This record gives sequence, C-alpha cells and structure tokens, in this order.
Amino acid sequence: MFFKYILLALVIQNLYSANIVLDIGHTPKQAGATSSKCEKEYRYNKELALYIIKQLKNKKNIDISLSSKKVDEEITFKDRYDSSVNKDLFISIHHDSVQKQFINYSNKCPTTNYAEGFSIFVSKKNIEYEKSLEYAKIFAEELISRGLVPTLHHAEKIKGENRELIDRKLGIYLFDDLKVLKNANSPAFLFEAGVIVNPNEEKKVKTKVFKDNITEAVMRLLN
Repeated sequence: MFFKYILLALVIQNLYSANIVLDIGHTPKQAGATSSKCEKEYRYNKELALYIIKQLKNKKNIDISLSSKKVDEEITFKDRYDSSVNKDLFISIHHDSVQKQFINYSNKCPTTNYAEGFSIFVSKKNIEYEKSLEYAKIFAEELISRGLVPTLHHAEKIKGENRELIDRKLGIYLFDDLKVLKNANSPAFLFEAGVIVNPNEEKKVKTKVFKDNITEAVMRLLN
C-alpha cells in the first residue's frame, strides 16, 4: 500500500495543478451500445461524466473538465487527443455490452444476465503506459473497496473478446490499439462502468449511490 502511494506521488508532482479530463464515450450520432431498455450508451456515459464533474468541480487541488468543448457535440478523435495535452489523466467513460450470441432480443430490447460489473482498459502504446496502469489499479481498488465488482467476460476466448487480462482481481485489460488510449497525450484509461444490457445492472448504474461511488474513486486518484 505504501509503495502504491509513493508511485502516485511520482506521477503527480504538484497536487495543486493536478487535472483530469473526462471523455464522454461515443457521440450522439455514434451512440455505442443499446441497453436493456433500448436506451443508447452515450446517454449513460454523458450522465455519469457530468455527474462527476458537478460533484468535483469545486474541490481543492482538482481541475476536472470534459474532452469536448460542448456537451452533445460530435467530437472527433483529434479533439479527444488535443484535450489530453498537459493533463495528468484522461478517463474515457463508457457502459458495456456482451457479444450477440449471449443476448436475448425477444422483447425487442437486448437483454442478458450473462455478465455484470466494471472493466478498465489500458494501452501499452500510450506515451505514459506505466502511469496509466498505476492509475487504473488505484481506481479499480477504490471501486472494489466500495463494493463494485469487475467483469471478466472480455477475456473469454471468443470472437470479439479475447482481451489480455492484466489483473484478474482488478478487472484491468490490455487493449493496445484502442485509439482513444494509444494516441492520448497523457496517461489514460477507458472505464466501462457497467453492463447495461443486463437489466439489474442498468438499474444500478442510474442510481445516485452508484454514481457517488464512481465519483469518490475518481477523487481518490488525486488525493
């Protein structure tokens, strides 16, 4: 535990200038996964990112902002990269799904109980991979300490998954060619907050308790 915080101190030399960029995964037109209530992932990504910013915007020693200049704009990958320049950490916020063979479409909306939980992705092609991984570990530990659990379904040996699981306990995966991570100009990780094709998980990610747990974990990254 002591070693972890020594490493974190090396990452952030000056807490008074520490800053985080929150990236709303996908865009209004390219909205990502569809939930068990036929709602688009982008909506969940936006709600969580804006909630975190609202709670942390007046906190001492934390400068937190969005990767986009305006909410609901069609942000490009270049915009995302540019927003990470001279930042301490870039977090891309997403909500998860599973492969089609595990989804039931009998009620029109995609539903499954196949998987639930969070996952975190990092890229060795990021210019600050070691720092990215250290941040990801601290974040995952904070989530688990608050009762959240990781999902391991992305490591399954099937088409569309088969991701390298760096840390099974913490739910951290390696995804080297993920554009939003490998081209970021700062340490970066992608966070899948929950599996929204799972009806129970979809209900959970909407709650204030869930969002507060995520917010507190983000805050602990810089404390």
